[in-house]
Amino acid sequence: MSEFQVGSVFIHVKDANEAANWYARLLGKPEPHPTTGPVQFMEMRDGRGLIIDDNRNNTAGIRPAFMLETDDIHLAYKKVTAQGGKIVRELEEDEAVAFFNLQDPEGNIVMICQQKK
Repeated sequence: MSEFQVGSVFIHVKDANEAANWYARLLGKPEPHPTTGPVQFMEMRDGRGLIIDDNRNNTAGIRPAFMLETDDIHLAYKKVTAQGGKIVRELEEDEAVAFFNLQDPEGNIVMICQQKK
């Protein structure tokens, strides 16, 4: 059975690079290299982190609050749907990561993610 662990927290922003620099200064971390992508990741001590997301790849209203990590994304998907979870962004996979978004009974958006090795 796939277990979930709380992963990273999303911070939704207008400009990922500007926000990442601000958080880096606040947390006493080096400012990250600028990116042309929608996300900046700031790792914390335990491997979890802040996902600073400008939402350009998200559908309006589908902005995850946090991420649950799993080691078996397909089993996690089955578990969520069997429990009546509403999938709001279908499973996407590439060589590095697989994820999907669900809506809990209270309307919160959660991402479930598997990092591929």
